[in-house]
Amino acid sequence: MKIFTDFDSIGFINKPVVTIGNFDGVHRGHQSLIKNVIEQKNKINGTACVITFYPHPLTVINPYVKIEQITPIDDKLKILERLGIDVTILIKFDDSFSSMSAEEFVKKIIWEKLSTNVVIVGYDFAFGKNKEGNRDFFKKMGDELGFEVKIIEPVYEDDIIISSTKIRSFLKEGKIKEAEKFLGRPYVLKGMVTKGKKIGRLIGFPTANLLIIDYLIPRHGVYAAYTYIDNNKYRAVLNIGPAVTFNIDQVSFEVHILDFEGDIYGKEVVVEFVERLRGVEKFKDIEMLKEQIKKDIERAKEILK
Repeated sequence: MKIFTDFDSIGFINKPVVTIGNFDGVHRGHQSLIKNVIEQKNKINGTACVITFYPHPLTVINPYVKIEQITPIDDKLKILERLGIDVTILIKFDDSFSSMSAEEFVKKIIWEKLSTNVVIVGYDFAFGKNKEGNRDFFKKMGDELGFEVKIIEPVYEDDIIISSTKIRSFLKEGKIKEAEKFLGRPYVLKGMVTKGKKIGRLIGFPTANLLIIDYLIPRHGVYAAYTYIDNNKYRAVLNIGPAVTFNIDQVSFEVHILDFEGDIYGKEVVVEFVERLRGVEKFKDIEMLKEQIKKDIERAKEILK
């Protein structure tokens, strides 16, 4: 997949079939869009293109809004490539871009820069300054300029429209299975192993302390998970939250990797969430904590058979 960060460096693209959006999570709704892009590309022997943005547009439109990402940009690009996208145009969303009118966006970018054959967007797509361009406006502009606009209807799960907002909500509530169902794959994040307070090692359950940047962190608690280190897969129990039994308020991300020994400081670890086991609890003493950790490990082993 070719990646461009501006429109001037793109050059000629053969029969572009374009979809546009932020695509945070690249969830099943997004996948439906992309499937249609690929089908249309094959139909006309064209090129499957995505226009996406960084940072999240809402953080520019309203700087007081903090959007935690389901898929940071590197992960998003890898998923788009796996889904068959040929070209991704990654546009920096800033004040200048956000002030562009819908008509200017269509004429200067979709038509003049890309010479687009087909645009495929979602049912709720809106663009341009103050989101003045809706699907009907886009279709009207396509008819005037000579490209086709296709609208893809929403994808439902349990009578709920699949959306990035809903997936964020599930993750914040610790509803891992629901989030996985909407994503169409397990929720995954990556972190660098850094030195922690070594509490786990002191009580007989060594953990890797992960530094997590840019990812949405699910609800605090204890989880059954898989970890990947150097492409090797291991069962794990992870704890997200403060070490309240030790009166430590700082939130940490600690992974106890089963059947593993080795020095992994400085390594990147991938965590694949499977199921939330329980919330954060404060125990009367360390022995009670150790007994609960043993139970957590046994339950995680059952889940991760």
